[in-house]
Amino acid sequence: MTKLLTFPRMTVLMVLFSFMPFAAVVFTPAYPQLTREFHLSDVQSQWMMTIFLLATPLGRLPYGPLANRYGRKKTLFLGLFICLFGTIVILAAQSYVLVCIGRFIQAFGSAATLKIAYTMIGDLHKGREATKILSYASLIYAILPGIGTAVSGFLVDSFGWRGGFWFFLLFTIALIFSCFCLPETIKEVDLGALKVRKIAKGYGKQFKDLYLVLWSSLMGLSTAVLFIFSQQAPFIAIDLMGLTAAQYGVFYLVPALGIAGGSFLTAYLADKMSSMMGMFLGIATILVGTLAMGGLFLGQWISGLALFLPQVVIQLGDALLYTNASSKALSDAEDKSNASAIMLFINSSGAVVGTFIVGILAPRYLMAMPIAFLVITIIMFAIWLKLYTHRKKARS
Repeated sequence: MTKLLTFPRMTVLMVLFSFMPFAAVVFTPAYPQLTREFHLSDVQSQWMMTIFLLATPLGRLPYGPLANRYGRKKTLFLGLFICLFGTIVILAAQSYVLVCIGRFIQAFGSAATLKIAYTMIGDLHKGREATKILSYASLIYAILPGIGTAVSGFLVDSFGWRGGFWFFLLFTIALIFSCFCLPETIKEVDLGALKVRKIAKGYGKQFKDLYLVLWSSLMGLSTAVLFIFSQQAPFIAIDLMGLTAAQYGVFYLVPALGIAGGSFLTAYLADKMSSMMGMFLGIATILVGTLAMGGLFLGQWISGLALFLPQVVIQLGDALLYTNASSKALSDAEDKSNASAIMLFINSSGAVVGTFIVGILAPRYLMAMPIAFLVITIIMFAIWLKLYTHRKKARS
């Protein structure tokens, strides 16, 4: 058993997996309050999430070559310090523009954490073993953003919209110190990794890999579902349903049960079901939750339970799909660092496109989420069918 799997190191690695989504959603209870303070339109308020997600795929690309040249740990620390600086900018901001700039910097830095965590696991594990580890990582992925959002909700009610960011600042500092316990997993430093021609060639090779692109696209659609919910839910819950920021934060813990359940189910099924069938099961589960949410909204059951309970089912399916797709993408790749960078670039791009379209077309329309989720599920199934038939032909 590798040294990385000792309890303290694995715990830190699991937190790194959830740090970026934690950074993205921790301030969502403050959305309505911040919108009122800066007199923002509906479209402007959506940009606070979209700009974070826009910076994330851009931030993923430089960390691949940097991790190959200087090692995984140094690159990780660089990203965390950039994120810390972005948070300080937000706390000092006196205008909406500075908040957005801080969010961009924060996202650019936090992009390193998930990328490096994937790379470290890719350095050490493959196949079913990687699937199991990623499924347990998804468990923390579910718990940390949920707890962070709940704590942030109480802080927003008590101290204003900056309360959640003060909490995030302290958490980031604690994580930086915790990362000193991680080992360096790179086997050999590539002294030429930062050469522009080599970077272009390395990333170009990854983009030509059909399987990597399709696995990553499934991940991106899965991530889009999570962030569309995170973007739309606070306005629906607080402005339309009348919940307080603290109540919204507590309700946000409910969908985490879905990701937690999906994580355990993925680990259990890893030795009993192929990754392809695990992904199919995940897509089918997302569809069931989507239809349930749409049915409740159409039936005029407008409540916190109608908003959050179907999301438990949706996120259970999301966890099944995301974990199996990411495991396949990593296991099939030779260059783990560049592959994980491209994988997460495509993954984040899906979230950017999804949140942007929904935010522009229907920022506060109640049926926007179930309609968007239904469209996304259809696209997911089309990609899955393409992968299934392509691999079946390759084997025959």
